[in-house]
Amino acid sequence: MIFVYPYKKKDSDFCIIHSVKLLNKYYPNSAIFTIGDKVDGIDNIPHDDSNIIRGANVTSKLLLASESFREFVYMNDDFFINDRIDFNRVYCGSELLERKEGKASISWNQSVDNTKHYLSHNNLNTITYECHQPVLFNSELLRSTMSQIDWRNNDHFVKSLYFNINPPTNPMPIDNVKLIEPNINRANMFLSMFGCFSIGQGFLTEQGANFIKKLI
Repeated sequence: MIFVYPYKKKDSDFCIIHSVKLLNKYYPNSAIFTIGDKVDGIDNIPHDDSNIIRGANVTSKLLLASESFREFVYMNDDFFINDRIDFNRVYCGSELLERKEGKASISWNQSVDNTKHYLSHNNLNTITYECHQPVLFNSELLRSTMSQIDWRNNDHFVKSLYFNINPPTNPMPIDNVKLIEPNINRANMFLSMFGCFSIGQGFLTEQGANFIKKLI
């Protein structure tokens, strides 16, 4: 299995290092790559950010990955998984909806609006696949999907576009598995139910960081 992290260097590589350690623990024969910036000990495919829009840089990195691999799992550096996750199962939420002011960035809500507008205009479902979970992409289908869309100049959600344009069979409802605070009970529940959870910066207290270290 191939795992791909579109990656922009941060002040600390703690998250991606421990995310990758979990992949090596549960999927020891996999190939793991960062696309973009290099992290010591992880294979890298270099790619410079050339777009003003952050999401466009992510999509550009995923499309670069699609030129090298027939299929791959799209990971973020703050995703933590175990062997309970089923990569042949597509996880989703309900409807793509804006979040209240203070609960999301302007870019997030603009991505909701743009993605929803495109899907509605083309009489497609507007289900959210933005639950902070890894997904398996077919590279040919990803290129075909994004070739229809002006993704370089508009905020967008690549996962929700991909799966609403190419609807999966029986997608499985999932909670948004991102944890902003170090709720260890909820992290364990998500790992047990879905095999994954994601974190915000607020999770990385001493308690939260130690919990992640102990997963390895």
